[in-house]
Amino acid sequence: MRNAIGSLGKVFFLVSLLAAPVLAQNRLQAGATPAAAGPTFDLGIGYTYVKMPIPGATSVNLDGIDLSGQINFHPHWGVTLDSTYARTPNVLGTQHAGYLLTFLGGPVFYPAGRGNTRMFVHVLGGMGLVDGAVPIAGTETFHGWESQFSYAAGGGVERPITGPLAVRVSGDYLRSSFFNSAGAVMPQNNLRLTLSLVFRLNNRLPSARFR
Repeated sequence: MRNAIGSLGKVFFLVSLLAAPVLAQNRLQAGATPAAAGPTFDLGIGYTYVKMPIPGATSVNLDGIDLSGQINFHPHWGVTLDSTYARTPNVLGTQHAGYLLTFLGGPVFYPAGRGNTRMFVHVLGGMGLVDGAVPIAGTETFHGWESQFSYAAGGGVERPITGPLAVRVSGDYLRSSFFNSAGAVMPQNNLRLTLSLVFRLNNRLPSARFR
């Protein structure tokens, strides 16, 4: 639990640092509308932390990797595809490893920005696979996997580093499903935090209208 709190604190500290230039601006500056341009593309890879509750028990902390691809058709909106794989070597002392694998997609919206720093929100839907274990009684455990429709809702901040590279910090409410000790499928309300390095393939920032 102490490690989870420490991880959350570090990620939220990074969010605060990246969001400060955006939140300090009282309103978006008006400017001339740039000439029409085609969509922009980017790819992201990074570290993800998932706090996943086990139905009928406590929660487990998962660490892993997040991959994403995004197309921005407009300075204020686009679509994204996202996949997360996060695991733990031991679920609640059961001696069974566990993991969460998701494939999600959906719209992303940029409500505000300053220069090339943008805040975003997204709503994603797709499939989630959970492999885990549930303590039953004494040393007995139930071990298995479950695949169900999953969705995520959240947002974050994206800020350029140099050239086509940017850093993206995000937090999500992630809904998945797994069994309880009685064998019934139950919902899981997960917390997902992600820190990614983003490579902009054509490096034409759709946030230009925020200036």
